[in-house]
Amino acid sequence: MVKGIDKKKRHALAQEALEKVGLSFAIARKPSQLSGGQRQRVAIARALVNEPRVLLLDEPLGALDLKLREQMQVELKKLQQALGITFIFVTHDQGEALSMSDRVAVFNNGRIEQVDTPRELYMRPRTPFVASFVGTSNVFDAALAQKVCGMQGAYSLRPEHIRLNESGEVQVEGVVQAVQYQGAATRLELKLAGGGKTAGEPGQSQRGHTAHRR
Repeated sequence: MVKGIDKKKRHALAQEALEKVGLSFAIARKPSQLSGGQRQRVAIARALVNEPRVLLLDEPLGALDLKLREQMQVELKKLQQALGITFIFVTHDQGEALSMSDRVAVFNNGRIEQVDTPRELYMRPRTPFVASFVGTSNVFDAALAQKVCGMQGAYSLRPEHIRLNESGEVQVEGVVQAVQYQGAATRLELKLAGGGKTAGEPGQSQRGHTAHRR
């Protein structure tokens, strides 16, 4: 609602807001006549009527199916760039946060753990929590980190950076405990001397095989 504005002006503002989100044709439609993605854009249009400088979106895509959610991610980014205002996008979906944001703030128990660009957050997490929360990562304790790479403190290794070999320069040996086929990649769970870790590897591997990780 826009308080203190007559009906004609409200209609004009609503039409303008709907045009901004690409829904000028839907001004006379009922919610039941709109798709899930269109209803999301109508909600944004209602917020835009007041011409905010900052728009807070709290889990706006959580109820949508995967394909529609991915489509709306693209549309929301285009809309933000067209409007030129700040969007604060709250989500528990790490992939969504990385794909949509210019900067990401990771919270842990109400405190900010790290604020960074998506790439820096993923490639250079500053704490074990950020490393394990954003995407999938193997976070080794201090003892195993010292054994594997000669480093002090915790060590984070993304599954896509692990290579499995039957033989060669062996740094850590492990037994494949579980295999999850995911199309373009196969996710493996390895049992190591320092505990179970997860690795991602394209191709085929069988449970019970011994793998040498480099």
